[in-house]
Amino acid sequence: MAYKLTLTQAERKAIDWVGDRYRHGDELYSLLWGKSVVTPDDADPRDMVFTIPEHVAWTISEIINEGLDCFALELQHKLYEFQGSIV
Repeated sequence: MAYKLTLTQAERKAIDWVGDRYRHGDELYSLLWGKSVVTPDDADPRDMVFTIPEHVAWTISEIINEGLDCFALELQHKLYEFQGSIV
């Protein structure tokens, strides 16, 4: 099973901004992009839809549980909704 998560350019930039300070920065980004080297295209203004395998979704859920303090409430809610969709 795979899950979908759509992120705007601003949301991708927020994750990139957190960087290596917290797991919801570089580690989250590398899970979304599906590779260990983070190479996001934050210059692309379009929304991006990430297709996330179930085992990766569970790891993202663990990251979400650790907190999302650096994110705006809208992005926090989007990630909590994503977490709630994992079965």
